[in-house]
Order: sequence, then C-alpha cells, then structure tokens
Amino acid sequence: MFRVEAAPRFNRIAKKLPPNVKKVLDEEVRRLAVDPYKGDQKRGALRGVLVEKFEAVNDQWLLAYRVREDDNVVQLLTIGQHENFYRDLNRSLR
Repeated sequence: MFRVEAAPRFNRIAKKLPPNVKKVLDEEVRRLAVDPYKGDQKRGALRGVLVEKFEAVNDQWLLAYRVREDDNVVQLLTIGQHENFYRDLNRSLR
C-alpha cells in the first residue's frame, strides 16, 4: 500500500470541486494507493507522470500523479477535465 501526498496545485483545484465529484475522486485516490501503476504512462516532457481517467457526474476527469518508489508515495499533481489539461500540467511541472 502506497502513501498518498497531494501537491498544492492539486489541493487548490480539489477544494473547489462539487461534492459529488470529490466523492468519486476520493474513491479513485484509494484505488491508486493500492495499485498506482494502473494509469497511462506519459512520454516526452511529461515523462514520469501517470494519468488516470475516471467518470464523475457524466463527465470524464483526468488525475495526474507520480509514483516515488523509494519511499512508497503516490504524489497527486493535478486534476481536471481534458480541455487544456496536458498544457497546464506541462507548465506546472517546469
């Protein structure tokens, strides 16, 4: 079982989500703590980042995270819908 840490950007965005989306997000985070490698591994500028897609309130959401194996941590980076998600993620990681 991995420990979960959230980046400040993730916390800012998650705080503003509607309660029904937060509930689904919490379930998804619990699943990632058990199996963190189920997300899609990104390449290029986003190397080392995994993205898990999930459905909430009839919309698709994306959750970006990293896995630090040395201390068994899943670091949640950001959450959002597809529009501009990867562009904003790339900017935040620079």
